[in-house]
Amino acid sequence: MKPLISFLSILFFGNFIFSQSHQLYTENKVKEMPVFPGCETVDPQDKKDMTKCIAANLSDRLLQNMKGVDEFLIHSGIYDARADVQFIISKEGILFGMKEMEGSDPILGEAAVMAMEKIAMELPPIRPAKLKDGTVVNLVFQIPIHYQLEKKEEKLADFIYPVDEIVLFTLLDEAELRYEIRLYKGKDIKVYEIKDDQFSFLGKFLTLNELESSEPYKSLIEKCKASDKILVTDGFLEKEFFEIYIYNLFANSEKEPVFVEVVKVDEKKIHSITKFEKEAEFNQSKFAPLIYRE
Repeated sequence: MKPLISFLSILFFGNFIFSQSHQLYTENKVKEMPVFPGCETVDPQDKKDMTKCIAANLSDRLLQNMKGVDEFLIHSGIYDARADVQFIISKEGILFGMKEMEGSDPILGEAAVMAMEKIAMELPPIRPAKLKDGTVVNLVFQIPIHYQLEKKEEKLADFIYPVDEIVLFTLLDEAELRYEIRLYKGKDIKVYEIKDDQFSFLGKFLTLNELESSEPYKSLIEKCKASDKILVTDGFLEKEFFEIYIYNLFANSEKEPVFVEVVKVDEKKIHSITKFEKEAEFNQSKFAPLIYRE
């Protein structure tokens, strides 16, 4: 399922704003707009066209950096979410001061702020806004973001699990440690370290984007992205040992659909047992209890 940002525009405040001793200007107080990467051919004095160009470029970058947030909105039963994010393009040409505004959906708002912070680190210096006398200044923006997701008949949110936590996937490191990534009550992300069959709680995250920003998970997830399959979990069921894998979890193309495969391990031989292309089918199968956690 692909998220849709159906409306992404830039709004500017009508008055001067003061924050932490830095004077912040708005679009109607400057002569030239900042020149955002990708907008170099647009006249900075043409505020309308530059605004459209900045909006289009930010939209593309946000979509790239907010992958996964749609699944967590769905898990929370949210199919139409809005958030307003404010940020500043400084006179030094950097993005800073990102924050979600009051009334924003908390999941979408935090994911957008984290995405903007990541974008800020990746961007080259931006030519800042200028006054009539050529003085470079700080410019404040506010971005309204609208995520509208297709509502499917079969969705994870409709299934009531008998436990509070289920395993989403498992990260493996070279030291043979396991990090089990769990969904807690259909909303938050919890991480557990598994060593010598002992589980240690390491922390809770709001979104996968937040998890991907923290080490060692960031590096381990990057390795997972290079493979088409990721271990979900393994364990015994009716005295037989099974492994569950999820395919194309981090794929960017709809041509690579996500599906689950169950394999049986018998005397070091692996036999593919079955595949599930729909969550509802897996949830109703005898293998579903393998992902349950008390």
